[in-house]
Amino acid sequence: MLIDKAGFQKHQRLITLCVLGAYFFINGLINSTTVLMEAMRLPSMPFERWEPFVWEFSSALGSFLLVFTLAHLLTRFPWDWQQPIKSLQRYALMGVTFCVAHVVFMIGSREVVYALIGKGYDFAIGAEQWLFELIYEFRKDIWSFIFFVVLIWGYRYVVSQWLGDATDIDIKSNTDNDKSKSVNALGTQAPKLEKENQQPSDLLLIKKLGREFLINKQDIEWIESSGNYLNLHIGDNVYPMRETFKLFLSKNSHLPLQRVHRSYAINVNLVDNIEL
Repeated sequence: MLIDKAGFQKHQRLITLCVLGAYFFINGLINSTTVLMEAMRLPSMPFERWEPFVWEFSSALGSFLLVFTLAHLLTRFPWDWQQPIKSLQRYALMGVTFCVAHVVFMIGSREVVYALIGKGYDFAIGAEQWLFELIYEFRKDIWSFIFFVVLIWGYRYVVSQWLGDATDIDIKSNTDNDKSKSVNALGTQAPKLEKENQQPSDLLLIKKLGREFLINKQDIEWIESSGNYLNLHIGDNVYPMRETFKLFLSKNSHLPLQRVHRSYAINVNLVDNIEL
């Protein structure tokens, strides 16, 4: 059974939330039952049966919440291959922050649960054990951070290839007609200052299933808002674009596109008649 692309677009956040929620729930359940079963091999239980579930699910919930924050940061600060050192430093800072935030949330949530039950929770006793436990948690969290970064990148790549995301093409043009030198009042030649301006382009780059091709915005017949996407309709083809309706129309005000509904816009040049 083929997945409905339009339905996926409209409910992408909910679908992503459910899939991630299921992953972290199953992972927390497996980890907690593993700890419990390992302890059951001992002559006596070193903890109560409910405690491993608090430990593992507090960790899973913290990771679940942090993944969405991480996804936002990766969107705002994508990897820049032109400045790899700067990007590496930025991602290293993200990794350390991820680890600290996860440990703080994990310990804090466990303290709350234990307090509600009427018991005390000790993450560690003494400076040496605190250092050991922090190193242990940071070692796990840094690999979790790397895994989530790769997972987010991979997920976005697969979705963009499947949906065929459209992106704007920026065209740089020189304001000077040529690169020749100008003559000043003293008769000597002075170099002209070259200025580059970003000119709006009517071309969109489409990347889909390993192929790249161009479409002209002037050919857009109508636009439909679908969740986090705009669906650009040209003939029988639909090209999704991750952008808000308002921003797209603002950047392309020169196009003959008229918004006729909160979720639709049409090419007025293609309107034959209007029935009231």
